[in-house]
Amino acid sequence: MAEQKVRKEREELFLHGHANGVRVINGNVEAALRKWKRMMKDSGIIDYVKHNREYTKPTTARRKKRNDAIRAEWVRRRREDY
Repeated sequence: MAEQKVRKEREELFLHGHANGVRVINGNVEAALRKWKRMMKDSGIIDYVKHNREYTKPTTARRKKRNDAIRAEWVRRRREDY
């Protein structure tokens, strides 16, 4: 009979005392890296770093926000027509 895989509990992978750390169990670096990447994505750190790669002037940010709102309204109205 095939040997069953033992699933690790979520708490076993966390590295307590370190906010952004994970524990490597049995030398399985790939699983720890997947868990770490998921933690970074869920916490919003990846989006924060991507957003702050370069400075955006306030007028540019307002213009983008306004254009996005205009486009969203246009899409919403097009969907209402159909």
